[in-house]
Amino acid sequence: MPPTSSRLLEPTDQAPAPDGQRKRVLELLALLTGIAALLVLVIDLIFASPGQREAWIAACLVLVSGVAYALVRWDRIHYVAPLIVMGTLATAVLSVVTYGSVRTAVGFLFVAAVAGAGTFLGRTALIATVAASVGALGVLTLAEVNGWFNATPYFEVGLRVWITHSATVIVVGVMVYHSGRQLREAFDRQKAELELRKKTEHQRDLNLERFARIFRTSPSPMIAQSARSGMILDVNPAFERCYGYTRDQALGRPDSFLWADPEQRETYLAALFAARRAEQYPARGQRADGSTFEGLVSSEMGDDREDKLVITTISDVSAQNEVMERLRRSEERFAKAFHFSPLNMTISRLSDGAIIEVNRAQDRAQGLLPEEIKGKTSVEIGAWLTPRDREAFVEQLLCEGHIDGYETRMRHKDGSLVDTRIWAELLDIDGEPCILACTVSITAEKEREALLLNVARGVAAETGEAFFSALTRHLCEAIGSDMVVVGECRDDGRVRSLAIRQDGQARPNFTFSIEGTPCARSLLQQDMLICTSGLAAQFPQATSLIESGCQAYLGKALRDADGTAIGVLFALWRQPVELRPDTQALIAIFAGRANSELVRLRRDREIQRLNETLEHRVRERTADLQQLNAELDSFAYSVSHDLKSPLRAIDGFTRLLEEEVGPRLSADERQLLDRVLSSTQRMGSLIDDLLALARVSQGVLAQQTVDLSAMVQGILAQEQLKQPGRVIEQRITPDLRAHCDPRLARIVLENLLANALKYSRTKDRSVIEWGLLPPVGGEPRMFYVRDNGVGFDMAYADKLFKPFQRLHMPSEFEGTGIGLATVRRIIERHGGHITGEGQPGVGARFCFSFGEPQTS
Repeated sequence: MPPTSSRLLEPTDQAPAPDGQRKRVLELLALLTGIAALLVLVIDLIFASPGQREAWIAACLVLVSGVAYALVRWDRIHYVAPLIVMGTLATAVLSVVTYGSVRTAVGFLFVAAVAGAGTFLGRTALIATVAASVGALGVLTLAEVNGWFNATPYFEVGLRVWITHSATVIVVGVMVYHSGRQLREAFDRQKAELELRKKTEHQRDLNLERFARIFRTSPSPMIAQSARSGMILDVNPAFERCYGYTRDQALGRPDSFLWADPEQRETYLAALFAARRAEQYPARGQRADGSTFEGLVSSEMGDDREDKLVITTISDVSAQNEVMERLRRSEERFAKAFHFSPLNMTISRLSDGAIIEVNRAQDRAQGLLPEEIKGKTSVEIGAWLTPRDREAFVEQLLCEGHIDGYETRMRHKDGSLVDTRIWAELLDIDGEPCILACTVSITAEKEREALLLNVARGVAAETGEAFFSALTRHLCEAIGSDMVVVGECRDDGRVRSLAIRQDGQARPNFTFSIEGTPCARSLLQQDMLICTSGLAAQFPQATSLIESGCQAYLGKALRDADGTAIGVLFALWRQPVELRPDTQALIAIFAGRANSELVRLRRDREIQRLNETLEHRVRERTADLQQLNAELDSFAYSVSHDLKSPLRAIDGFTRLLEEEVGPRLSADERQLLDRVLSSTQRMGSLIDDLLALARVSQGVLAQQTVDLSAMVQGILAQEQLKQPGRVIEQRITPDLRAHCDPRLARIVLENLLANALKYSRTKDRSVIEWGLLPPVGGEPRMFYVRDNGVGFDMAYADKLFKPFQRLHMPSEFEGTGIGLATVRRIIERHGGHITGEGQPGVGARFCFSFGEPQTS
């Protein structure tokens, strides 16, 4: 989008700058001319004959010289040369008229005037001076020939003539010297300029070559145009890529087809031709496909008015503008968030901590205004108590990149220390690492924490009487009262204090009457009784309170679950107070906790009374149990001796009968006899199992560390001896030990292993496994016995450990159903538990523990 115009820029004349040498020469000429004229004037005044009027000519020349010298001193040298030339011509003409002949020595003055004009003035002035001199000499000669002069020609020579001629010759010599020097200097300048031009042309050729390379390889579109016609002379490849036009399509055309907005083009042209250059002018360009883009146009015409070439560079900044717009919006959002944040925020330099920017939020930490902070360092304003504190903060910030909730203490402008919390992030502003920090005063929070800590300590103190002492102490500190009392209502209508705190000291408890006191009214109403002032006027009968000087009261009744008043918590102040809602809330919390503790205390008293009566009932019950145990032992003895003796007789006589009449019995009679023998054997087994079950519940456990794995190996070895032809695969985890009674532990293992062998005898290979389940948290260790027998249906698992309950028919597997019940009784005596799981045809697993915890 380059600028073009058909206007021709014409050069303007400029006056040459004053020359120091020219000034010195003119000053010398004025001085010499003045001195010579002054000498002539003196000589004329002293030696001139009476009646001669020649001195005024010299005086005029002195005057002209003086004015010329003054003009030189005043730096008005452009008037000096014309004045001297004109003064010299005038003096020459007046001298001829005075002396009456053009043949006198004053002719030298015409020569001096022409020489001065040729030396110091231009060609026009020289021609005018020569013409004036020739014309004046012609007129004067004609006047002398015709005798128009009144004076008689004067040809006398002398000192005056010598001085005049000498001065004229010196002046002319100076002018000739000056002219010659100017010619030599001009020649030297032309020579130097010629050498410089050669170098310049060489450098120009190099620059043109560099420019051509830059023009072709520049990534930005570039256009070369004629400033006279506005036609495009050349474009670079970047132009073709940007605009979509080929080089041949663009050459020889004006640039108007590259502008999307003609008005922008005209405005840009005006600015370019006014300053001969334009930089980063925003414009909208148009591509060959009709699309437009945002661009920045820069053109250069050069300082030489004869330079008719315009070089233009275009930058496509559409993407950049979009990014800048997003950045602007982001910065705007940041600025709004920064300045309108209710939290105190600052931006400071990382290097020295100088505050660059402060938002408008009120500084609650230090109480400083923004103008009191800006430009100062964070240490100077007291944000850090010592430079080392800031160094530690900066080290952590550099290490982590940001800081959340950094707690420190700052100095308020009144000199007090303020607890604060800081959030900080690193950011870069114009290449300078800075810190964005948000500071929050947490003094109130710390006070609330201390208050809540007091509340927590007050309501979480030890129980009983000590609790009320701690509660009054913490409540007194929390609300700043002069006295806090917790009292319990008695049956006679009086109140007995449980704890008293007065003036920071614990006081002895006492019993007092509440008649006519605010405590009586507190017990009658559900909510708090509040009296912030005038306590004596409202309760004139409360003489003890009036005598103590108390003026404010706050009390809350403590009630039982049924709403009955059982106590009171109240606080007293000697001065009127303004109770804030949080103070009332604190007292409500303490009152609630005191209420709970008083209820618990009263329940403990009731429990203690019940316990006292319970001990008597326990002793009576223990005696009954001991009697029952004795009866149970007697029953067990009777079963052991009285019941088993007839059973043995039945079994013995039946066997004798079998021996006597056995050969004569029929098949049915034989079957009946066998059933009698089988029943007596089963009855004996039941009695033995019942006795065993009774014995495991009696006696004291003799617990010790038992190697269960070794015990399992021994039991299986005995069973293998009983059944030598049976294949039994033993999978025993070694060194499994437990703290238990070894006799009872053996009964447990014998029953479980016997069951495992019994229910797996239908298998070709019986697999008996003993091991320990993986530990589960802090649960007791669980041992297990697993077999590959017939198993059982888990739907009937609840019958496993009940006496006389069996999951298989007696015809399939023998047994009484007492074994697992005995195992369960032993395990429970040890504090453990047992479970069973199985699957028909797959096997069963019994897991049990002796109640001891897992060990590492």
